[in-house]
Amino acid sequence: MEQFLNFFSLTIYKSKISLDENERNNLIDEILNQKKKTNDENNKPEKRAWTGDTQGYEYLYLNPKFQNLFKDIEKHVLNYIKKFNFDTNKINIYFQRAWATVSNKNESISSHDHPQSHISFAYYLKKNKQDGGISFIDNHKHSEFIKNSFGSKTLINQKIIKESTFFNSNSVNLLAEQDDIIIFPSKTLHGTQINNTNESRISISADITIISKDSEKIEQLITPIDKWKKFNI
Repeated sequence: MEQFLNFFSLTIYKSKISLDENERNNLIDEILNQKKKTNDENNKPEKRAWTGDTQGYEYLYLNPKFQNLFKDIEKHVLNYIKKFNFDTNKINIYFQRAWATVSNKNESISSHDHPQSHISFAYYLKKNKQDGGISFIDNHKHSEFIKNSFGSKTLINQKIIKESTFFNSNSVNLLAEQDDIIIFPSKTLHGTQINNTNESRISISADITIISKDSEKIEQLITPIDKWKKFNI
């Protein structure tokens, strides 16, 4: 009997964080105020979303207004890490950067990754159901037996690939709703779909780094920060 066995999957975590509407509106106002104060068009290419980390607002978790939200986010990040059977008692987990993103009509974020961290997430603070979601791009293509064939518009248009499926695609669009949190490895190439609505899409993202508590006999993890030595420069 024939079998198709899928290995080496990308695991994405998706859940919800339900905010009180007063708190939601306060956070939205804070983010829009940040955008208003720092609307530097030189740091925002045309049709690209406004991102707070390029405008001096890259530490949202230090802002008291976001304290409750980040407490909830911590719980979900721990759920994600534990799914892979990591012992969270033996590691320290840090938010190292967190920012808001505002996407107005016809704006999006191009594909990118976050090589400076281990885990990233997107939480949708404000989102229209008709608005686009987040895209994940597969750079590895383990099953692609003809180079550059998966995701090829030419092969699809010419009906050489009869239909796009999970077996022959190099990207996936994940629909998200307001209050959804999506967690994924930072090294994963991802971007956002274009906002085709007249309402702003506001999300919060962060980069997370994992540090070993005890580095003895461990090579793979980053060593404890208190054991580092800074250059005297």
